[in-house]
Amino acid sequence: MSNTVALDKTINKNKNRSVAKPGVKNANFGKYVDVFRQLLLLNEKNDLATTLKNIQELMSFSEKIFSSGAVSETFLYFCLHGASTAWVLQCELNMPEATVYRALKRLRAIGVLVPALKVSKVKRSKGGPRPTVWAVDTASPDEVSSALRLHYKLLSPKFRVAEEVAQTILEEYQEAGKPLEINYRDIMGQVKSLKIPFKSPDIAELAAQYLHERGIKVWR
Repeated sequence: MSNTVALDKTINKNKNRSVAKPGVKNANFGKYVDVFRQLLLLNEKNDLATTLKNIQELMSFSEKIFSSGAVSETFLYFCLHGASTAWVLQCELNMPEATVYRALKRLRAIGVLVPALKVSKVKRSKGGPRPTVWAVDTASPDEVSSALRLHYKLLSPKFRVAEEVAQTILEEYQEAGKPLEINYRDIMGQVKSLKIPFKSPDIAELAAQYLHERGIKVWR
């Protein structure tokens, strides 16, 4: 008799199911397979019962995270950055506020996120609870600090305008297939043409920084 124990009776119901996802061409998932292999190989010295229990827990965790696109995207952001606020997630992931809070609630409920600190309110802010910096348990103090700085940065009206300017430039360059470089004078010209209610050098500098962080060479 085989010693193989089925993890889930529904897994092999569809014998004709293809392993490859339809429509995905030349996708190299080898590195992700290696990650899961490394996780499972941690069980090499365990007995069968312990190994199966650990695999079941990994499967359950994966289902809770990756069954929702918003939750999985939020989870991966925290894996990459360690910490964030709801406002940062809204801006960085271009995700609606309600969706962000649902994703955070889910990740908190399964123990992925913990509150790191409360954000001080900015002047002229509306009422309501103070924002929270959420973090994974292994987040470093530097990651929490970076999340806090980014939160305040994204609240700045100047930065929001500069971000829109930079995004416009970025889209134009990508659509035209231009080299990933730009002259600072061109950024300044773009800013001046918009006649925005801020000092042009301030907005141009922030836009240049934004483009630089996204791999665009800015010549001065």
